[in-house]
Amino acid sequence: MLMLPEIIVIVTAFVVLLTDLFLCEKRRWVLAPMTIIGLLAAVVVLMTSVPAEGIMFGGRFAMDPAAWWFKLSFLIAGILTVGISLDLLDNRVGTRMRGMGARGEYYTILLFTISGMLYLISARDIITLYVALELATIPLFVLAAWRRDDPRSGEAGLKYVIIGAMASAFILYGLGLLFGLTGHTDLGVISRLITPSPAFYLAVAMLVAGIGFKLTIVPFHFWAADVYEGAPAPVTAYLSVASKGAGLAFLFQVFYRMLGSYIGDWGLLIALFAAATMTVGNIIAIVQHDIKRFMAFSAISQAGYILMGFLGPDPAGPPAMLYYLVVYVFTNLAVFGVIVWYSNQTGRETIADYRGLSRTNPLIALAMMLGLFSLAGIPPLSGFVGKFFLFSVASKGGFHWLVAVAAVNSTISLYYYLRIVRQMYIEPQFEGAKALSIPPALAITIGVATLATVLLGIIPGVYESVHGAAITWLGTVIG
Repeated sequence: MLMLPEIIVIVTAFVVLLTDLFLCEKRRWVLAPMTIIGLLAAVVVLMTSVPAEGIMFGGRFAMDPAAWWFKLSFLIAGILTVGISLDLLDNRVGTRMRGMGARGEYYTILLFTISGMLYLISARDIITLYVALELATIPLFVLAAWRRDDPRSGEAGLKYVIIGAMASAFILYGLGLLFGLTGHTDLGVISRLITPSPAFYLAVAMLVAGIGFKLTIVPFHFWAADVYEGAPAPVTAYLSVASKGAGLAFLFQVFYRMLGSYIGDWGLLIALFAAATMTVGNIIAIVQHDIKRFMAFSAISQAGYILMGFLGPDPAGPPAMLYYLVVYVFTNLAVFGVIVWYSNQTGRETIADYRGLSRTNPLIALAMMLGLFSLAGIPPLSGFVGKFFLFSVASKGGFHWLVAVAAVNSTISLYYYLRIVRQMYIEPQFEGAKALSIPPALAITIGVATLATVLLGIIPGVYESVHGAAITWLGTVIG
């Protein structure tokens, strides 16, 4: 059944919520394994469905190879997020009241937002597309404000919901204009019937503004730093990959299914957005001191690199973006796993607080360094391979100047990522510092994410699989 992974995730969400009602606090630890088992079951079903393709509900829901890779990325992000959240969901962490509490509700909301992203990439009409997008994003507003006793978390949630509502309004208005111009909600039919007009360009502008918010594209990025800083660390980790994944999935649907024939005409505009996004993100990241604000601007710059995948004249763009999304999920969550652990253990959240970490916890420092180097694009890590494919797409599209800008920005990013590495490996440790304990579940999560970050860069078959799937999908869309 094509929709079985989505059904499993939703059923798991309700089972976790109902189970939470009948458990005492000491037994609520079982909710995390239940959540992970549900997500793993969805992954197994997804893996066994290859190469399942088809449509349901009169064409409103469909499965294809590209959707398969997106869904795999979303489910992996969910599993890793549960892993790095475990130690922070206790009401008490060590001797400090730093926990988030409400395990059942947390896992339930997380599962619902994952289900929304799964439906988003399979939607085939604008109504289903918009509802799925809201299901994927509205729970994120709640997660950002999860710590009710922390004013910063409440502020993050309030800012996120206000800006998010505005972005959703832009998207809804744009989709409404497209429906008014064609009289149809089917993405494929809209693609065939749409013609250039002032209303059409207004619709595109509205969609670009809304999607720009989801993907943190400059100048629609201003919400990210405040929300990332104020939200609980595990939520920030999930936001960093979830918003990118949902935004990219929505952009795939809009560009390739509705507006595919116009992508070539908008190449320069996309290139300018990409250049501005990666440049602003990298330059502002240099002066950041809070680690979560730092990662927010890092995430903004990564969105600029992803946009380069839309610039190629051949079908190499979609597989490059899909591959980079998978890489980004593992790499970013490996880094955030360390950030969550260190913040949880020490209460420290600035870059300078990481000094001497390599001498107290060398393996954790190594995982952090590999993740940062992958984000910077250092070979042979997977981030380098992903950027190489994206740069190649832009180069084949004739945007050599953008490749040069991206190369300069990668060099800039290496400088500010090295700031953290310098603190961990060169600066003296805190007086009296000693090795910090790490829960087994979190250690396994960081280890798996780090291992995947390394292996995805040295196993070429992974990209070949993504490439073949995306080429098959693209042929059905524009062929």
